[in-house]
Amino acid sequence: MEETTQPTSNSKAGKGLGIAGLVLGILAAVLSFVPCLGMYAFFPGIIGLVLSVISFVQANKAGTAKGMAIAGIVCSIVGCAIAGWQYSKISAGLEELKDGIEHLDTAKLRMDMEDAVKSITDSLEAH
Repeated sequence: MEETTQPTSNSKAGKGLGIAGLVLGILAAVLSFVPCLGMYAFFPGIIGLVLSVISFVQANKAGTAKGMAIAGIVCSIVGCAIAGWQYSKISAGLEELKDGIEHLDTAKLRMDMEDAVKSITDSLEAH
């Protein structure tokens, strides 16, 4: 006797988690393109990825459609990747700014300003 793998009576296995994972994945993908806020898309992306993977496993066991879970996984990964890239660029920029501020020679800047003011006042007195 052959056994066939028919979908069980629970044909909606993982569907709710798949929808939630897809929504969070889309939110992460869209939010990741917002300048300076995109790095925070990592959080809904991770949650969406976890929910989508759980949905995929449940749908695979039940033999039901897995399209929404796969779409949620893809959107979540894209959102997390872009958010991680944006975080790395912002961190690198802040480090460069910090290094520039540390190397700023304020005493030389002050002397240059005093010399400029003195040369302007000397030229004004000469006329």
